[in-house]
Amino acid sequence: MGTSEQFENPPDAPPPSREATLVLDAAVGASLLAAATVRRVGRRVGGALNPVVVVVLRPPILAERYQAGTWLAGLARKGGRGRHDLERQLAAALDKVVPSVVTAVVQRIDLAGLAEGVIAEVDLAEIIRQSTGSVASDTVRGVRMQGISGDEAVGRAVGRLRVRIGRKGSPVAEPEMTSP
Repeated sequence: MGTSEQFENPPDAPPPSREATLVLDAAVGASLLAAATVRRVGRRVGGALNPVVVVVLRPPILAERYQAGTWLAGLARKGGRGRHDLERQLAAALDKVVPSVVTAVVQRIDLAGLAEGVIAEVDLAEIIRQSTGSVASDTVRGVRMQGISGDEAVGRAVGRLRVRIGRKGSPVAEPEMTSP
């Protein structure tokens, strides 16, 4: 499957219009711009307005139950409970939807083609050749070194056991050979 087939809309969904996508992108861009502007303004003015906000939210001449801060706190508690319930409902919905979405996505992916592409990029055959060659040369080198060590050991043993007859006919042991 090609990449255009992987991200197609379901057959029963209407095709997205270019204008709708443009409006959606513009709305997201405007929201991001507004949020950034509010954040910048809030940082600069927040410290200066803090005493005014305290007096507006908690005016000392009103009973606490009539103060705007009390109403805001109540709204915040209610909103927090609603947010918590919404998070729980969203998590339950995602637990039901995500496995089927993942299954559908995995079914649309050409895993064999993906694996072939990765193998082609990695050049697995060259890696195997290089590693096999280095292992083989290390093995040959090791066998040669063991052969040399074995030859030296045999030479020393033969040198100890061999008896040389001197000029006068008396047996004399040959001096030990030392390795260079």
